[in-house]
Amino acid sequence: MSLWAIIPVKPLRRGKSRLSEILSEEDRSRLNHHLFTHTIEVLLQVDAISDILVVSRDSNVLTEAREKGVRTVTENGTPELNNALRRASLFSNVFSTEGVLIVPADLPMLTPEDVTDFLAQRTQPPMMVISPDRLRLGTNMLLIDPADLITFSFGTDSFEKHCALAGQKGAEVIVYENERIALDLDIPEDYEILRSKSVIPISI
Repeated sequence: MSLWAIIPVKPLRRGKSRLSEILSEEDRSRLNHHLFTHTIEVLLQVDAISDILVVSRDSNVLTEAREKGVRTVTENGTPELNNALRRASLFSNVFSTEGVLIVPADLPMLTPEDVTDFLAQRTQPPMMVISPDRLRLGTNMLLIDPADLITFSFGTDSFEKHCALAGQKGAEVIVYENERIALDLDIPEDYEILRSKSVIPISI
């Protein structure tokens, strides 16, 4: 049995469109690349994770991920995060996973210790560990066991949706609060907070 971490990555030039009022397309592409590589580097240092799987439709992302020793799945069809995660989760199931950890590639303050502490919250399945964003609306990290426990519902109010879905399946729901996991990068306000903490490289 093994634990897989799944990282969904949008095409680098298309991601973080809500930052377009403060960053050019080129700047956003560099920022997305920084976030993507940071996420992989963090997860590679977590002993409890046996495999990392990147799902994307960006061929450059997939190539770089493989160069780092990470598995990849090409996202096909209409771009939609939850469908991409479902495809990646089904792929991981082939290898008898003990659940899947979903890690969005926009957590610039994330450390290996954060992930280790998050995974330490695990109990016996069926169960879910979840970390909300700073507004407690979105889902910034999610572990489900078994891997098909719920239908992924990332998007508006996903934190409440995921908790409700797991509860309906009779799963134990553990909410893990962590200020670094909670601070994702979506809107200009997030960007300014992270720049003030010197988290975002000044060259971006």
